[in-house]
Amino acid sequence: MNARRLKVIVSLHAKTSHYHQFEALAAQDSSRSHGFEVEIIYADGDALIQSQQLLNRIQLPPVCRPNVIMLDPFGSGMVRVAQEAVAAGIGWVVLNREVDYMAELRRNTQLPIFSVTNNHLETGRIQARQLNALLPAGGMALYLLGTKGSPAYLLRTQGMQEIKQPNIRLIMLNGSWNEEPAFIAVSKWLQLPTSRDSGVSVVVAQNDFMAMGARKAFDQIGRREWSTIKVLGCDGLKDYGLTWTRQGLLNATVVCPPLSARAMDILAGEVNQGLRAPALTLTEPISLPPVGELAAAAS
Repeated sequence: MNARRLKVIVSLHAKTSHYHQFEALAAQDSSRSHGFEVEIIYADGDALIQSQQLLNRIQLPPVCRPNVIMLDPFGSGMVRVAQEAVAAGIGWVVLNREVDYMAELRRNTQLPIFSVTNNHLETGRIQARQLNALLPAGGMALYLLGTKGSPAYLLRTQGMQEIKQPNIRLIMLNGSWNEEPAFIAVSKWLQLPTSRDSGVSVVVAQNDFMAMGARKAFDQIGRREWSTIKVLGCDGLKDYGLTWTRQGLLNATVVCPPLSARAMDILAGEVNQGLRAPALTLTEPISLPPVGELAAAAS
């Protein structure tokens, strides 16, 4: 493959998602720096639409096909579509997920085939360390979860439970990765008679949008006992969680590097320098502010 003529399809979930808008911009910026031709497509939150969009491009005449498909798979890992792509001589790069078919797909081919995902387990651990720093003597926290069953939901929850101090109890609510569902879930909880005496002093959300939905719900309640609530987010997107934390709207976030940009860099290493990528690359999250600073501010 010649990098200067490389055509890359980037398939993402939904154009309305701030997270996927961020990944699309990162993919476009990185692809320009490497001289790739990139096309962003969205699946409207539907696995069937995503698979059909990709199959349509795989089945084009060879001169019109992409050289590489880069995707954040919706629902499943899309193994059948992956097999079709590789059989057609198209590279396959998976974002935001580990897939169990990668080793088999890489066998007997030099096509670029690999996964890049955030270290969701470590992300959950960092959030637990942030929570421990804010509640050194233990206490109660609301924990807002993303879509049940997604890799980020499962691994971030696992990391939280691994590191969280046993004297910190969690009340778990479903926020579905978005501000409005999180606002509704927290508002309903606040209306329960038991919420006033729950002792909750921290909200932890598996992404920044749910954190802001929770912040909005607490702000609208307006009761004095909620005025010192601490809110922790996650993902740290440049114009969202990163900015909200620096403005003081969130007490902390976990910054996760853009996956598509990292994947483009790895792809460029393969096609320009012949560097065979590992089957899986984990990007490393960091705490903002550092956990030590958070602990010092809380003391």
